[in-house]
Amino acid sequence: MATRGRTRSQLNEQAQLQQFIQESQEQTIEQDAPGQPDDIGTSRKKGRRGTTKGISVQNQRRRTGKLEVVIHPRRKRVVGDNARHFKTEACVTLKQYAPLKYPYFKDIPFENKRKMWLAMKQKFDLQDNSQTKAVFFKQLNRQYRNRRHKLHSYYKDHKYDENVLNQPPEGVELSDWELLINYFESEEFRNVSDRNSENRAKLKMLHTCGTKSIAQYCYEDRDTETGVEPTRTDTLKKTHFSTKKNDWVDKESKDAYDKITRLQNPELDDNHEPMNEDEAFIEALGPEKSGRLRGCGDGLKPPSKKGQNISEEVEKENEELRKKVEEDKECMKEMSSRIEALESQANSQEAQVQAQVQAYLKNQFPAFFQSLGNAGQTHPHANV
Repeated sequence: MATRGRTRSQLNEQAQLQQFIQESQEQTIEQDAPGQPDDIGTSRKKGRRGTTKGISVQNQRRRTGKLEVVIHPRRKRVVGDNARHFKTEACVTLKQYAPLKYPYFKDIPFENKRKMWLAMKQKFDLQDNSQTKAVFFKQLNRQYRNRRHKLHSYYKDHKYDENVLNQPPEGVELSDWELLINYFESEEFRNVSDRNSENRAKLKMLHTCGTKSIAQYCYEDRDTETGVEPTRTDTLKKTHFSTKKNDWVDKESKDAYDKITRLQNPELDDNHEPMNEDEAFIEALGPEKSGRLRGCGDGLKPPSKKGQNISEEVEKENEELRKKVEEDKECMKEMSSRIEALESQANSQEAQVQAQVQAYLKNQFPAFFQSLGNAGQTHPHANV
């Protein structure tokens, strides 16, 4: 049963949001209490960033209301003008509702995740569907792992300090910090950490993305008319070439790019038949792994169908993007035509109404209009 135009579910969601606002305000008061440090560590160091509080998101919301969220159709990542604001607010939300005592994001209780969703939905225009929620929680999972990684790095840098156990980083409760240290010192974690460190040390090609995702780079450099994004080769150069230094970040990246370019261009390599982009990447960098498509960041995976070409799959997806752009254009044309028809109809109706009003007035006040006619005949040049 609707209540004053709103359904029961809408009222429940509004009540949940109000509860979240109250809890957020209480949490903010606790975080801003005197004596709390401003950054990871026991004190705020000059020149370092302080705690992320989402002030930029608050200011943007005052100007525009809920912030629009763009989800990349293929990469399943948040991109667009508000991607940075989305990540900032996700960080704030995690600190409020994601206790650090849980080793993995999947272990966090459902009620906490529900509050995270409602918190972000209040500030961003998030569609309430399974795809949007999957992208949302994947982003929070990524940032939760990143936060625990930073805390582990802090612990490694200070593990021999006498007071490290009694002086947790900013935003971390003492009880949670003790649990984290015990977990960092466990054999299970140390085995995984050592293995990851060894794999990381094998990485030879560095990138220049910083905190911006490759999906965001590709979205910004797309053709706005067709929606087609840069090729894998162009993306490789974009993310491994430093424009400030005007040079490649490392020799391995330059050699890989040169080889991939040469293998695709018969004029640069007479010893081999020209390869397509996918073949050139495999020849230069080795076979593709199942988890991600090399040079494209996470979100894109090699095709699972045997014998299917990656370029064919990407071209198919680009064709779908082109069709969507054309459909949007046709929709805009149709809307413009409807608006013009409505304007023409409104003008016609306005003229009819004016004629009817004038006929009505002449019928009701014939003497008045007769006097106007006589005045015109008496002064034939009055309107000249």
